[in-house]
Amino acid sequence: MMLELDIRTLLVVTTLASIGSAIALVFLWLSQTRHNGAGFWAIGMSCISMASILISGQGIFPDFLSFVIANSFYVFGFVFILHGIRIFADRPPLLFLNFSVPLITAVLFYYFYFIDKNINIRIATLSTAFMITCLTIVITLLSNKKAPWRSAGFSVAAVFGLFGLFHGTRGVIALISPFDSFLMYPSMSTSFVFLAGIFILGAIPITLILLTYAALEAELRITSLAVNQSASSIIITDTNGAIEFVNPAFTEKTGYLLDDVIGKNPRVLHSGETLPEKYDTLWSTLAEGNTWRGEFHNRKKNGELFWEIASIAPVKQRNGIISHYVAVKEDITALKNAEERILHMANHDVLTGLPTRRLAMDRLMSALAIAKRKETKIAVLFVDIDGFKKINDSIGHDAGDYVLKETATRLSTSVRAVDTVARVGGDEFWILLTNIPDKDCVIVIAEKILSAVAKPYTLDHDEICIGISIGIALYPDNSVNPKELVHLADQAMYKIKRQGKNNYAFV
Repeated sequence: MMLELDIRTLLVVTTLASIGSAIALVFLWLSQTRHNGAGFWAIGMSCISMASILISGQGIFPDFLSFVIANSFYVFGFVFILHGIRIFADRPPLLFLNFSVPLITAVLFYYFYFIDKNINIRIATLSTAFMITCLTIVITLLSNKKAPWRSAGFSVAAVFGLFGLFHGTRGVIALISPFDSFLMYPSMSTSFVFLAGIFILGAIPITLILLTYAALEAELRITSLAVNQSASSIIITDTNGAIEFVNPAFTEKTGYLLDDVIGKNPRVLHSGETLPEKYDTLWSTLAEGNTWRGEFHNRKKNGELFWEIASIAPVKQRNGIISHYVAVKEDITALKNAEERILHMANHDVLTGLPTRRLAMDRLMSALAIAKRKETKIAVLFVDIDGFKKINDSIGHDAGDYVLKETATRLSTSVRAVDTVARVGGDEFWILLTNIPDKDCVIVIAEKILSAVAKPYTLDHDEICIGISIGIALYPDNSVNPKELVHLADQAMYKIKRQGKNNYAFV
């Protein structure tokens, strides 16, 4: 009687252990944020707990439930756990095994209980099913030698390997030395079966949780290394904008150490060059749960200005609440400088550094808009060097380049800083005079230009003397159209060419 009580007690403990394990794995599944197989572990252990409940209810439940269905649930439970482990290890599912093992087991259990009663075949059938699933689990966990969770996988493989080995041995013994006893008959072998089951049922959730933690820890370690070794500056703040983390790239690029910025707002980088409206848009975008992308003109700790392109995103918890903001930023100062150089080269003459025709026309149109609003005058001067081709042919192109550069300098110093001097052709220049009071003012400037260019050019102790012809068109006197003003000034310049050169003429 004492041994019978022990078996009943072991059955209850086995049932409680399976239920506790199922609850633990259900909570593990609920805590996951992605599909990693934990849901199948929870389903599998729930099947095992249901099987334990049905077996412990022998004499209360019909035999079909407490024997056939209960043992089928055990097999289903281990198959579900195997399927979950295959998903965890990123292995394709074994569909044939998943369906064939439970089905064959159920059929054999039914046959050898209701048609041809044979407890030893039933034991061998169940043991074979356990051995196949456990062996497959072991192979799945140990086949990936580069998995970051491999060490934790050994513990799971050991538990299932021992369970498979135990049941494989039990199945062989059942076939070689047949049992004559009923399951509930008190014996050392029966007690050992239940004790082994209790150990396995308690160890399965522990090792699976350890496996999940090892995978998560490896992922976090890789993420941490990636963030710390990233060439991009990374900043993490709370929802109030207080900095909680910066990576080494941030320190290297800005000069601010971790202790300098922890708890402070990223505005420590502000240079005053970025418009306040941009920051308002940034925070409103983040508050809506969206990612903001844009550029900042910030200042380093040493006062040096630099450009950054940033992507700032909210970090949302599982309930959708924003807990942090993360900014990933790249220093684009070199790119900005290159863009400025390219833009300057596109809009400025390479030889003289003066604006090109396109930039000069843009400035003319802008100046006309301002002059129209303020009701002021504008003068367009079309300047052409007299006999420039003769300089190139007789002295050489180097001398021609020198004359062009020196002429550009003399023209620029003859007008105000707000005026524009542009090179629009080989030896042709435009001069744009804005906000002029009257025609007499233009005459003074034209004569000043003629006088400046008339001075000899000295090159290698040789003197070069040139003259220029200037055509002048006025806004709004001659035209209000920018292209027509240029055309009229060009015509006036050719008029001077025909009349003897080295002079100026109005339209």
